[in-house]
Amino acid sequence: MTIAVNTPMMPIADSNFYADIISAIGSKLFFSKIADLTCNHIVFDGLFVCIYSTNSAPISMGCFREAQNFQPGIENYLKYSYVINPVYRAFQDIVTTGVYTMNDLLHTGMKDEIAQSEFHIWVDDQETIGYRTPGWPKKMTESLGLIWLPDKTMVELCFLNTQESTQAQKFSTGLEAIFPAISSAVIKHFEVFEQDSVTSMADPNLAFLTLDFGKDVLTEREQDVVQLILKGYSSKAIAVTLGISLPTVKTHRRNIYARLKISSQVELFNLFVQKMMEIST
Repeated sequence: MTIAVNTPMMPIADSNFYADIISAIGSKLFFSKIADLTCNHIVFDGLFVCIYSTNSAPISMGCFREAQNFQPGIENYLKYSYVINPVYRAFQDIVTTGVYTMNDLLHTGMKDEIAQSEFHIWVDDQETIGYRTPGWPKKMTESLGLIWLPDKTMVELCFLNTQESTQAQKFSTGLEAIFPAISSAVIKHFEVFEQDSVTSMADPNLAFLTLDFGKDVLTEREQDVVQLILKGYSSKAIAVTLGISLPTVKTHRRNIYARLKISSQVELFNLFVQKMMEIST
């Protein structure tokens, strides 16, 4: 089975966002940090994260912000109503990694499935999918980030907004802008977390992720500088950490950009995220 993965143009985003999301990889609070970082960039009400695998019910990876108030609905979804949910159908159909609204995933025959379902659901034409799982809030817009992992499981990031809110209308566009960074971080997180749990329970070192980045064109010292940039260090902090002068750091940065054929720190983060996606897919 071949899993298709979109590789959209990398967005222009705040470099601190990239640094923070990269530093969250491998953390036990990874998805909580994803929720906070995303909400700092684009506002949403709640986030529910789960993972889908073949021949198994979805498994919750956590509920954040307002989604913590919807536990009964989430539990019922994981127990039974996922079977008729468009996201589960999309998983079965091997939907491409990307950002979706629930409308994007509706399929022919959905109404018949709802009518014939013997599950305890509330039929409601005001809901996008035509029904509501008991305990799930009314009139919520769901923006979905669907991410395939190399082991053929799929992670769902379900961002929730009230239907009437103006933020719901803008959210999907905003999510698309930062989704490449989020999806590659999710993929790398599962890879690193799995490796880390086998060897030790220590938090992974970001240097492990950046060790090979640019080594074919950068000097050893330039690689040291790059690793600190990717951790979010300023030029002054890099100078103190490496025991070199600030002008030397700036020279290293200019040389790094030239060797990598980029012109800014944001492009450096974009390039690193692209490399992460290539390694992870």
